[in-house]
Amino acid sequence: MPASSTATVPSAVGAWTRRLHALLTTVLVLGVLASLARLIADVILALPTVKADYGFTGLWPSHARASLDGALAPGVRAVDVMIEATLYDPARAPLLAALHLLTWLPGALVMLFSLFWLVRITSRGVAGDRALFSADAVRDLRRIGAVLTLGSLVACALDFAAKSVAARMMTIDAYVVPGDVDWPLVAVLMGVGAFVVAEVIGRGLAMLDEIEGTI
Repeated sequence: MPASSTATVPSAVGAWTRRLHALLTTVLVLGVLASLARLIADVILALPTVKADYGFTGLWPSHARASLDGALAPGVRAVDVMIEATLYDPARAPLLAALHLLTWLPGALVMLFSLFWLVRITSRGVAGDRALFSADAVRDLRRIGAVLTLGSLVACALDFAAKSVAARMMTIDAYVVPGDVDWPLVAVLMGVGAFVVAEVIGRGLAMLDEIEGTI
């Protein structure tokens, strides 16, 4: 009985790794398709004859006001309301499209590259444990850590800069906000985690080499 139970463990682990690899591959493909769709939308945005459905998203006009009458519960009053607007200027369509590209493409590339290297790591796991715990996997984990920590900060800065320029072009007394700052912070923490895992695996490989060398 003990021999049969231990014999089933590798196959169970291999099956879990294959499912994880398939899931990550699917997410990567869907992420690429979603990014292509947004890229096409920005190309359409660059055309002067664009429809009103497209525009520069995520802007905050400083003088815009909205009435919340009938939307609040009794006794509740709105202290501050900010309106997020999608604006379009046909005279500056190409420039606005280029700026809008900077608001999402760098962040999308950070996620896609990280997913790509995760797919590579899990593909090694499908091949076997020795291929999974290897110097190549450590290298890919360090790449993920670098992209998540540095790339997310760069993406956040580009998002803020692009929205600042667009807001000053199309609004009066532009109210500039740094955009979504939650995901860069999470990405930085995930990048630090990738560095930690890479360091642990790297030290384990070094110890394994020393043990194999002494045997």
